[in-house]
Amino acid sequence: MTGAAEARARARSVLRLRTGAILCALGAAALLLAGAYRTAGGGLPGTVLAVAALALTALIVWAALGLALVRRPASAAVTLRPDDAPEFHAMIASLAADLGVPAPDEVRVCPECDSWLEQDPARFWGRPRTVLVVGAPFLWWLRVGELRALLAPVVAGTEPAADPAVAAARAWVRRLDALAHPYAARIRPARVSPWTAPLRKVPRAFARQLLDLTRSQAETMERDIAAWASSRAQDVDAPLRATAHEQVGLAYAGWDRLLTRLAAPAWNLGRYPDALMAGVVAALTELSQRDRLADVFGARLAERPACDLLAAPERVDAQVSRLAAVIFADRSPRQSVGWGDYPAKVIEPIWRAKAGVLVEALDASDGQPGPACVGRVLDRIREGAAARPTVRPGDPYDFGSDQRTTDGRGPDAGAFDPERMTEHVIALVSCAALDTGRMHAGVDWLDGAVLVDGRGRPADVSALVGQAVDDHDDLPLRAWLDGIGVRTAEPIRLGG
Repeated sequence: MTGAAEARARARSVLRLRTGAILCALGAAALLLAGAYRTAGGGLPGTVLAVAALALTALIVWAALGLALVRRPASAAVTLRPDDAPEFHAMIASLAADLGVPAPDEVRVCPECDSWLEQDPARFWGRPRTVLVVGAPFLWWLRVGELRALLAPVVAGTEPAADPAVAAARAWVRRLDALAHPYAARIRPARVSPWTAPLRKVPRAFARQLLDLTRSQAETMERDIAAWASSRAQDVDAPLRATAHEQVGLAYAGWDRLLTRLAAPAWNLGRYPDALMAGVVAALTELSQRDRLADVFGARLAERPACDLLAAPERVDAQVSRLAAVIFADRSPRQSVGWGDYPAKVIEPIWRAKAGVLVEALDASDGQPGPACVGRVLDRIREGAAARPTVRPGDPYDFGSDQRTTDGRGPDAGAFDPERMTEHVIALVSCAALDTGRMHAGVDWLDGAVLVDGRGRPADVSALVGQAVDDHDDLPLRAWLDGIGVRTAEPIRLGG
């Protein structure tokens, strides 16, 4: 039995379980209604039994309605119409023809380092529509041939996806999963009245039981489909597939660094970078150079990138960047910011806000306000750990770390965190350097915010501050500040 035939057999097993569950529910409801009809006129005990039977019937009907009405939302992605990317659609159609499978009905781009096939949840009847979802970092970083090789096993899955039994089994499992785990998706369901919470638990419990019964068959079906699709695509663009998989690991690392070091700070300030994919390319190029892979990957960079298959890559980049903020942060309204304005509108406000938090903590520990200058902070640090102010950063400028302990409570209010202290002293020193006009905020695609001189060379402020905080040796930091014209006794401009 081939993999496709095994998948269809597993799909039919899932459908038999679905049919059995439906028949059991109908039979139970019929028996309960018949029992209620027979005992309704039998005095108080008969009335009690009839009411209980009607209540159980209502619960069964409520659970059935929950299963009938629930819909798992489609993955958050940007639809790529044929007019938006005629060459890309042509490549997918050519790939499907080489594989001997139907082409996907729709193509979408998502801000994820992954690619997959899914069914269109908006289609309730007729032939199931398959949607190819492509990760935007792949589209911008991979070359055309690499992306084609990477998508071959995914596109090969359109043939089993078009099978009615497989499509029905997947739709059933997705429906159960959407009802059993409504908060698993990134996009949260709409808020409902609190008083309906107990009622929502009934269909959810039924769905979890049914999901447990069908999980084994459904997982085996998906494994059979994946094995069949991989075998089908084995001979298509095989030489490039190994290179493509190497680039996938690199793309994931660069994408993660870009999100945590650059995108998240902007999101927390109510902004979002409007060209994340352009940043991905810059970050991955920098990463390959730092890892001494430039010679290996230099030749491939001369080839045509897959994003060139789009009619307007900049517009798609902006849409994906906006969607990334919704998925990874929240739906709060945000203003876009270009990479050219990022240092002034994101990095500098965060530095000045963090410096302000540090000065406020120092004022609280002293019991009286003092000047917001670097010298005052360095003097307190050099006095010793007992005299150091406890820095407790506040929202929205405290990003990129977890401030909660394992028991769910916040950190000890009196605890001293050297790492936190270092972050805020770096911000204070950076603000002092900015005020001289000789240093500027800059973007490092892998490390995030950096302080650069007029020639764009980054200053190693973190090492100097770390030596001052950890070793109580602030002489190198003071010497560097004196060299760039910072007067440690002069107040700096704060923010936040």
